[in-house]
Amino acid sequence: MEKKVKRRINKKAIVVIILILYLVIMIFYYCLKMPVKNIVINGNNLLKDSEIITSAGLNDYPNLFKISTKNIEKNIKNMDLVESVEVKKSILGTITINVVEAKVLFLNTTNNLVVLSNKEEIPDNNFVGIPSLINYVPQNIMDNLIEKMNDIDSDIIALISEIEYSPDIKNDITINDSRFILKMNDGNTVYIDIVNFANLNMYKTIYSNLDSLGVIHLDSVYGGSDTVIFTSYDKLNEEGSEDELSE
Repeated sequence: MEKKVKRRINKKAIVVIILILYLVIMIFYYCLKMPVKNIVINGNNLLKDSEIITSAGLNDYPNLFKISTKNIEKNIKNMDLVESVEVKKSILGTITINVVEAKVLFLNTTNNLVVLSNKEEIPDNNFVGIPSLINYVPQNIMDNLIEKMNDIDSDIIALISEIEYSPDIKNDITINDSRFILKMNDGNTVYIDIVNFANLNMYKTIYSNLDSLGVIHLDSVYGGSDTVIFTSYDKLNEEGSEDELSE
């Protein structure tokens, strides 16, 4: 007859298995209950972290696994100044928000709204260091102006005090319908047009080579895209005095 072999239950193995299952369940439970522990915001300059967190609905640091990154992105995208946003969350409890802000270009004084690089207009929230557009601009030229200004360095835009739409018209004939006059914070006056607006990025170099204040022509009618014509205010005043004497 064959002898029956009794297998002894390995109690230690069972205990280990139970402990492992317990740990897995507890880790799973902890993850489900884990709140947002840290919020990292990148790319914002004008928007405050607190404003973004409030818009995202993360003030109370809610449960990490109950929040949707898509919903957070949607809420933040609805904020003024936000051009695009990407939200990521990690299993360790960190929410990372990468924001791209629209560039603030100028204050349109005709409607008291601030114009952004994405062509949106928002209420004036006392933005500092932006120029003022002081008169009406036809919509097609306005669209081109926004596109061109978006390519201008922000520190150059901050040097502009006023923007005036000033078509070049002689004897009732429009020579240049996209010309602007820029009043600079340093006291200079710049004539420029849409075609050559990128020349404005050379302004710091141009200014560094001047020994007086005056009028700088960067528009195509007067100088061409690669030529700078400068006339000092002193010379303009002298010419004005001579004209008066000759009359």
